[in-house]
Amino acid sequence: MWLTPAAEISAPGLRPGALDLPAPRRLGLAADDRDLAGPWAEAVAQEGLQLEWVQDGVGPAPDVDALVLHVCHGLALQLPRLRRWREAAPGMPLLVACRALRDLDHVLALEMGADDVVDGGLPAAVVAARLRALWRRLARRPAAGAESRQALRFGGLQLDLQARQARLAGQAVPLTEGEFEVLWLLALHAGEAMSRRELLRCVRGFDDHPGDRSIDNRVYRIRAKLGDGGREGRRIRTVRHRGYVFSPLGW
Repeated sequence: MWLTPAAEISAPGLRPGALDLPAPRRLGLAADDRDLAGPWAEAVAQEGLQLEWVQDGVGPAPDVDALVLHVCHGLALQLPRLRRWREAAPGMPLLVACRALRDLDHVLALEMGADDVVDGGLPAAVVAARLRALWRRLARRPAAGAESRQALRFGGLQLDLQARQARLAGQAVPLTEGEFEVLWLLALHAGEAMSRRELLRCVRGFDDHPGDRSIDNRVYRIRAKLGDGGREGRRIRTVRHRGYVFSPLGW
């Protein structure tokens, strides 16, 4: 992917101090309809952000602080682009703004690698706040030590954070991006119970709500793919009223 030359969107009178940052954060923006996305982009830029149009292409990821995909005409057609972005820039914060956001769109975007998903109709101030929350969340991740966070191994189970890959007994485990994130977090806190709320806060940046079963569904699929049989799991156990515990033994 690469930046389209001379395609920067900037708003007059930017106030970087409003973001508590030394300079405006830069966003790489792509849209399935630039005409419809234009006013939205200008409103976001008014919140103290710089936006630059991004296109898929051959080359390194652009020098931006986050990537944003604005979708007007249905998310399904944009899923290949979303997957390419995640593969090309695995550590880059990635947000999807989708008009008339449906629950299915939310799930698909997260499973394909998005770090957060917002409705395209939300006020620009809310979008900017979500981005700042995403940056804060990612900034806290390296605190536990770089080496221990790049790869984890428990017997025959190996997790590679950079490659976003899990291997069990030498065989690649076909996890989605969302499934890998949950497995990595559980393994990183092996032996400790992590609640659904903690997992959602780490993965998406906000707390759960009573009807949100996405973490439960991911844990169920992770168990199936790792051969962790039984309803409650043996190596990824359900702890009633507390959450899930990853066992470092038995792999």
